[in-house]
Amino acid sequence: MAYCSKCGAYIPDGQIICLACGYDPTAEQKAAEAAEKKRPDGNTAYEYVRNTNSEMRRRLDEQRKRTQEQNRRWAEEEKARREEQLRREAARKEQQERDRQWAQEEYERRQSEQRSHTIYSDDTDYRSSSEAAGTGEGNKALAALSYLSILFALPYIFTPQDQYAKFHARQGLKLFILGIFVDLFGGLTGLGWILELLRLYLIFKGMSNALNGRREKLPLIGDIGE
Repeated sequence: MAYCSKCGAYIPDGQIICLACGYDPTAEQKAAEAAEKKRPDGNTAYEYVRNTNSEMRRRLDEQRKRTQEQNRRWAEEEKARREEQLRREAARKEQQERDRQWAQEEYERRQSEQRSHTIYSDDTDYRSSSEAAGTGEGNKALAALSYLSILFALPYIFTPQDQYAKFHARQGLKLFILGIFVDLFGGLTGLGWILELLRLYLIFKGMSNALNGRREKLPLIGDIGE
């Protein structure tokens, strides 16, 4: 004879489920076993913690690798940028050195010509022999060099009494200032190549005037500051 462990009612032989309250001990045992498996304690808790730690380590490792890759790319880009900057700086210094050497050689050549009396007279003041507008014969070489970058300062240094060379030096100064504006704003407006062509034309025009003994102001900028 069997009785229900829940309500105490009689359970006939061959029956498992209580006819009075419907209690099924087999179903209750299966439900308890399932809950036991789901509950994170004992070995099950250890497995849960171990799996959680493994997942965290995996995610941290992936994050670390992504950070390392980002840092590596940034370092490579920074290295390339610095190398490019150094190359540009070296090229600029090399160009400046070439300009300086060329100016020094030109000055020495002119000094040698003066000593041998092949081109210029012994007039140490380098004064213009003609005061007529648009004409003059001074130091044509230094006057022509005045249109090349900062070489406009040469007449003030070597021939301060030569009014012809100083006239072209003033024109060269205006052209130098124009070149600075071309470099700064040409790329911003998209007209940089047009301004560069204009500057090259003014250089050619000024040097041609200087070498041919003409005191002509440059187009567009020649009257600025007068």
